[in-house]
Amino acid sequence: MVGNQNGIKLKTVIVNHNCNKNAILLKKKFSLFSEALLIDSGSDIEESEIVYFDFRLDNVYYNGLLNKTYEILSDDYTHLLFITSDVTVHDCEGLISRIHEVYQKDIGVYAPSAKHSTHSQMNNHETLGLRKVTFTEGFCFVTPKTFLNQICPIDLSLNKIGHGVDIYFGYLSMVNKKFAVVDDKIIVNHPHGSGYNDKEARVQRDNWFRTKSKQARLFHYLASLDFLKNAFGFYLILFLMNFVSVKKVENL
Repeated sequence: MVGNQNGIKLKTVIVNHNCNKNAILLKKKFSLFSEALLIDSGSDIEESEIVYFDFRLDNVYYNGLLNKTYEILSDDYTHLLFITSDVTVHDCEGLISRIHEVYQKDIGVYAPSAKHSTHSQMNNHETLGLRKVTFTEGFCFVTPKTFLNQICPIDLSLNKIGHGVDIYFGYLSMVNKKFAVVDDKIIVNHPHGSGYNDKEARVQRDNWFRTKSKQARLFHYLASLDFLKNAFGFYLILFLMNFVSVKKVENL
């Protein structure tokens, strides 16, 4: 087991909606190297599969699953690896070991690189190292529990589908003087497409962000622009957010 190394204690949580076989496979593989739980959201589960699921919920969508994860993540754990069950991970041991390695640096949110991601910054750039980005996509990422404390529980009446939460984790990295990074040394696969209405997801995202600070809303607007999702965008947004903070103080 490498679940507790170098000052961090990691919990792996796989969340599932109707990808039962891969969800179970992920739990089996990650359980060899990390303490792993499997949470389901409204799937049709066969009798032989039930034993593998630690929690079975109604269809609570992405943010309901994140809220449940936060609820069950005890203070004994310092970091969370959160994985959606449609992700394919070939080297689970390598990913866990790499997480413990990179969190000796000023890392806020970490994610492996991907094949065919809808976000260009997530795709593997063949650098074999860490790349600073403004945010990592939410299908497979690591966050400190202290960040979860600042975002959960999420109000599901505003945003249950989950759009924008990954960007907010990137914002928390920045304001806590940490980096959001994508790792070209580790590659996972995540398929295109979703089972929800993209228009409704964007409406929920915008309603949820209206409850956040002016600085967070600025980060969300800028980080959503494709050309600002990389290291250049990180430093430009950091500068602009600091400028907004200074102007706000000057105007008091």
